[in-house]
Amino acid sequence: MRIVIYLSLLLFQCQIAIGQEDAIYISDDKLYGELKEGLSKQDTIIELKQNGILLGKGAVAVSKYGVSNLKVGYWKEYHENGNLKMEGDYRLGSYISCCTGGACRSFHYYRTGPWKFYTDKGELKYELTFEPTELHIDTTCEGGDKLLFGIIKEIPLKYWGDLISDEIFELQRIRTEDDYSIEIWTPLNGRIFIESKIK
Repeated sequence: MRIVIYLSLLLFQCQIAIGQEDAIYISDDKLYGELKEGLSKQDTIIELKQNGILLGKGAVAVSKYGVSNLKVGYWKEYHENGNLKMEGDYRLGSYISCCTGGACRSFHYYRTGPWKFYTDKGELKYELTFEPTELHIDTTCEGGDKLLFGIIKEIPLKYWGDLISDEIFELQRIRTEDDYSIEIWTPLNGRIFIESKIK
């Protein structure tokens, strides 16, 4: 009987080891918890201000290291004159890079679902839908990776003639900022391009 139990345990351990053979450790893989529909496990509401002027209000993702600059959920952003500029939902996406210690996960945010855009007078200009779309990103790993990013795939008939391709291009771009740099994320031809500027 002992031999049967011992052999059963040995077989079970071998199955576990074989199942984990293909697993690769990715640092920061669950940094924001298990992302469910692009939302982090924890978030907190913040206000973005510049020179005392409110530029935005919404939630940012919170990791085990603290509050990030990654926008999640419903956001309102404002023109410098205080009028509403845009409102809608952000979601988190991620991709894998090759870092000094091996594979690591990097996170970003993107627009999704219906968004409203307003003139500097606060009048509704456009109401557009952003669809999460898989795009290629060049990374430090050979071959890069894929990520989700919000794309405007359909222009409502009522905006034909008013909404030109240059505006669509600009509306799809995401600007991120931290203490050290500014990044502009631009989707184009099935790829994402990132321009970085040091402050």
